[in-house]
Amino acid sequence: MAEPTSTGVLTAGIAGAGIAGLLAGVDSAAAVGSLCGSVIYFISAKELPLPERLTYFLISFVMGYLLAPAITGIELWGIKPFTLPAPAAFGASLMVVTVSLAALKRRRQSASPNGGIDG
Repeated sequence: MAEPTSTGVLTAGIAGAGIAGLLAGVDSAAAVGSLCGSVIYFISAKELPLPERLTYFLISFVMGYLLAPAITGIELWGIKPFTLPAPAAFGASLMVVTVSLAALKRRRQSASPNGGIDG
């Protein structure tokens, strides 16, 4: 007679297989590079409140990882400055929030007619 399979063991096995399937396509070098860049941004942005820093950390990590393949494909004058995904993700995660916030700030300044609030 066969042993009955407990629901907990079956659930854990299915969850483990699902997580392994999700992680199979993850580029670990790009993930580590993006994490390092995000941590540096998080530590250096001390003037921001904690919820805002955590949000920027998450955005920096995700976008740094997603931009790494695009950055590794860039070629300038026959030179590829980033051939490895880790440095590309590191640079992207450092710059994505900073560049985005600067662009938004510049757009707000140019959108205000008559030079400002007091007009």
